[in-house]
Amino acid sequence: MKISYVITVFNKAPYIADVIRSLANEHSEAFEATEYIFVDDGSSDNSIEIIRENEALLPGKLVILEQENLGAAVATNAGVDKATHNWVRLLDGDDIVCQNSTAAMYVLAQEKQIEFVLGSYGYFSKNSDLLPQIEIVDAVDYVVMDQEECLKRFIKNFTHNSSCMLFKKALFQKFSGADTRLMSPDYTIALRAVANTPKIILLHNNVSQMIDEAPGRLSSQIGRSRYDSVMAIYYLAHELFPNRRDIAVAVYKRACSRSYRYARLLKNQPLWHYLRYVRSKTIAPLDLGKATYRCLSAYTPNGKPERPKEWSPGYKA
Repeated sequence: MKISYVITVFNKAPYIADVIRSLANEHSEAFEATEYIFVDDGSSDNSIEIIRENEALLPGKLVILEQENLGAAVATNAGVDKATHNWVRLLDGDDIVCQNSTAAMYVLAQEKQIEFVLGSYGYFSKNSDLLPQIEIVDAVDYVVMDQEECLKRFIKNFTHNSSCMLFKKALFQKFSGADTRLMSPDYTIALRAVANTPKIILLHNNVSQMIDEAPGRLSSQIGRSRYDSVMAIYYLAHELFPNRRDIAVAVYKRACSRSYRYARLLKNQPLWHYLRYVRSKTIAPLDLGKATYRCLSAYTPNGKPERPKEWSPGYKA
C-alpha cells in the first residue's frame, strides 16, 4: 500500500502538531510507502517550523511546499501534482485522521475497484488529551453509489470535506483537480469526481475529525462559503453536465431554497428570495443558468450576484 498524503496549511500553528500526532498514530501496521506533502499557502505564523520540528514523528517521507496565499484549491492541486504514489489522501491543516482510516478506505477501493472513496467526519476538542479522542475505524459501514445516486445526493446536500477523501491521482488529473475559481476544494473535487467516474464508495464511518473551535475556518465565513457551495453546483450543471436539463433544474431548485434560507439569516433581500423560492417549486425558467446565478445575490454584502473581489482566491487588499 503506497499512499501520498496532501495536507494544506494556512496559519495552523496551534493545531499542526496535533495533526502530525494523529498521522503518527494512524496505522497499526506500516504502509509499504508513505509520503506526507504539506503545502503551506502563505502562512504568516510558524506553521512550517512546527512541521519541521515534528518531522521525526511521521512514519514516512516529509515534503514541504511553500507558495504565496492563493487559496486551498490551488494548494491542493500543487500537493497532488507533487505526489509520487498512485493513491492520495487529503487532509486540512487543522483536521486529524481517525486511526486505521486510510487503510480501511484503501482496502475498500481495491476490493471494489473504485477510484474515489468519501468518508464522514466527527469532532475533537483542543482542550482535552488528543489520543483518547481519536476514533478508530474497524468494522466499516459503506455503500457503493452510482453516478445518478451521487448527483441526487450531492446536489441536495454535501456533508463532507476534503479530509474525508481518498482517490487515485489519475482520476484527480483526469478532471483537472480542484476548481481554483473557488476558495474551498471540498465540494468541487467530489462533484468533478462524480462526473468522471461511474461509481464511488461512501463510507459512513468517520475518517477524520475537525476541531470544534478553530477560528478562521472557511465554514465560519458563512456568506463566502455558501456562495461557493452554490457556485459548485452551478458549475456542475452548466459545465460538467451542460446537456442535462434535469440536473440544471435540480440545481436551480436547490439554489433557490438555500439562498432563501441564508437571505433570511443574513437579512439580505429575504422577501425577493422567498418569492423566487416559491416560484421555483412550480416553474423552471428557460434560462436556468442565469436564474441560478441570480441566487448568489443572497450571500454578497452588496446584494449582487457577482463575486466580491475580496472573496477571490489570493486576493490582496
